[in-house]
Amino acid sequence: MKPLEQLILSTLVYYDIFDYPLTLVEIHRNLLRVKPQETCELKTYNLHDIKDCLSGRILKNITQEKKGFFFLKGKDRIVETRLNRYVLAKDKYDKAQKIVRMLSHVPFVRAILACNSIAYNNTKDKSDVDLIIITKKGGVWWARAICLSLLAALSLRPEKNKHKNKFCLSVFIDEEHLNLEHLRMGDSDIDFVNWVTDFYPLYDDGGYYRNFWKANSYWIKRYLPYAEKVIAHNTRTIKSKIYIRKILENILLPFTFIVRNFQKQYFPQTIRELINCDTRVRVDEGLLKFHVNDRRLEHLQEFVKRYENALTKV
Repeated sequence: MKPLEQLILSTLVYYDIFDYPLTLVEIHRNLLRVKPQETCELKTYNLHDIKDCLSGRILKNITQEKKGFFFLKGKDRIVETRLNRYVLAKDKYDKAQKIVRMLSHVPFVRAILACNSIAYNNTKDKSDVDLIIITKKGGVWWARAICLSLLAALSLRPEKNKHKNKFCLSVFIDEEHLNLEHLRMGDSDIDFVNWVTDFYPLYDDGGYYRNFWKANSYWIKRYLPYAEKVIAHNTRTIKSKIYIRKILENILLPFTFIVRNFQKQYFPQTIRELINCDTRVRVDEGLLKFHVNDRRLEHLQEFVKRYENALTKV
């Protein structure tokens, strides 16, 4: 197979795991190198090149097109799946606006990004809404404490077997710890790079998402050389300026050690057992990440299986 054919196939196979067919533009943005390269550079490919490859003998044997979406042959049902999930995602975004606006007023919060399935409009009806919080320097512990308290008071935190339209805040990072490259499982961690690339900015007080992308773009482009930061639709974003917040931050900051020690004391046992053992659960300076049910290895194994299966049809 030619290099571009390999890139297209790996991209379609990866998103096939999530029943997500892609448009030509999406294939181009997400062209996936399974192994990261030392350089971000890649031969310049355009949409015509990708379309020609998809029409060529090799990829035509293993891919299909329907309604402008491309996918692995025999998976035409996932086109309707994607369209249905888009409607569900839109409904969740609409319902999330009030909550995002509320959280934007929390001291130290500077940006709120959607992540996981809702970030790329592939959510299921029973799914929760996953959010990433970027904070002012030194503010992760206060932001987490206040945000989770507000969600708990409104009964909006996920519970066992009860996730629909709940809000999951499992990652808090401050403005000086935006680079997440060290959280990869290794060079084969294609799940993590796609996860980070798809973060969708819902609230951004002064270019924090832009700074986040700048901090991560180099290593992202070693996997996804054509990836670019997300441009959020203005109907999904929240704009607000909260001046009293800075006064509260100055009052709270000296007492960070209290809120930090309190939260650590009440971590669930499952989190205590995993803290800093690997990249699933991290409690570091300026970074809190609580992914107990991390499925990256499972997705990588599924990718390898589906990719090898696709090659047998060439």
